[in-house]
Amino acid sequence: MKTMIPNQLINLQTNLKFEKSSEPMRIKVLLLLLLVTICTSVSAQRNLDSDETLVVKEIDSYLNSQGAMRRTSETANSGVKNLEDLILNNQSSVYLNSGSVTTYGEKPKNLYTDLNSLNQITNAQFIKDYVEIVIVSVKNSAELSRTFDTSLLSSLKKLKYVYLVFDVNVTESNVARMIRNNNDKYSFFYKITNKS
Repeated sequence: MKTMIPNQLINLQTNLKFEKSSEPMRIKVLLLLLLVTICTSVSAQRNLDSDETLVVKEIDSYLNSQGAMRRTSETANSGVKNLEDLILNNQSSVYLNSGSVTTYGEKPKNLYTDLNSLNQITNAQFIKDYVEIVIVSVKNSAELSRTFDTSLLSSLKKLKYVYLVFDVNVTESNVARMIRNNNDKYSFFYKITNKS
């Protein structure tokens, strides 16, 4: 006759798990669960910290450094040239402020708006197929505590650049803290127009 030796962790002879398991085995299982919980929370914290590594560049410094590199190298960076054209030259543009939409030109590449109007972009009636840059104005220091959710820009399929223009003093870290749901396909730039 064959005798059955029960598993220490699960006793198949009973319906209750852990009924006849040893005390050291229970302690080992609990310690293993504790270790998994700690590792998971450390990993989650590391992921949260990595979101803060958003790179936000001051536009004038960026264009000056890239311009110097373009002059010294034979091949011009078309992305920098495109950004420069979008910011410095007249383009077909859309202005979205307080629900009011004004369009200049047939295929607007620039979208000018403010923090209060960001949530209206998806439902606003304008041609979104050609917009490559969103220029957001931040008028006062109270708006620095607000967040900029980049998921609100998902309807702009060709969007490459987000350019924040501040009328108050700000640092790169202040700007990075404002931005939520960062999408790696966007490049972020800022400028301070009132350096008081």
